[in-house]
Amino acid sequence: MFERFNMKKINSIIILIVLISVPLFLYSQTVDKVYEVDASKCVGCTICVRSGKCPTNAIEMKNGKAVIDSSKCIGCGICAKNCPFAAIHEVEFADSTAQMDEEKVPELADSTEVAQQVFIVDADACIGCKICVRKCPVSAITMKDGKAVIDTSKCINCGICVDVCQVKAIHKTDDEK
Repeated sequence: MFERFNMKKINSIIILIVLISVPLFLYSQTVDKVYEVDASKCVGCTICVRSGKCPTNAIEMKNGKAVIDSSKCIGCGICAKNCPFAAIHEVEFADSTAQMDEEKVPELADSTEVAQQVFIVDADACIGCKICVRKCPVSAITMKDGKAVIDTSKCINCGICVDVCQVKAIHKTDDEK
């Protein structure tokens, strides 16, 4: 019986050591890559923030653009894989030590300052499948009389609707049909 008690105690000690050592080991590892957002490619769709896939919650929105806090980023790359616009990319750790501040993110005081593309629905081509309604990250598309309608005041011009429309009924105003 005494030997059985000692084995349980030894096993408990080993488990305790492992439980303490593993997190310390992981935190002691240096992160050799981090990710940053190319503000010129970011359309502000918030998919990277809302998906909840960043394990350290290192992504937030500032001035309508995603920003990655390099002090929280662990370099897993999940955000880059999930960005439909390839706006998030890996950078050398030495280049990313300065945290992105508000001066690096362009201030957009008025939407007229940036040339905006506008998406429209060709009502004759729209089949009313509602895929674009479900996929719009900001709920800018609704149905009216069985056809998709884009609310340009809500639309962030991400283009997801164009990509998901199976019949190509949605296009930019300057595109040919």
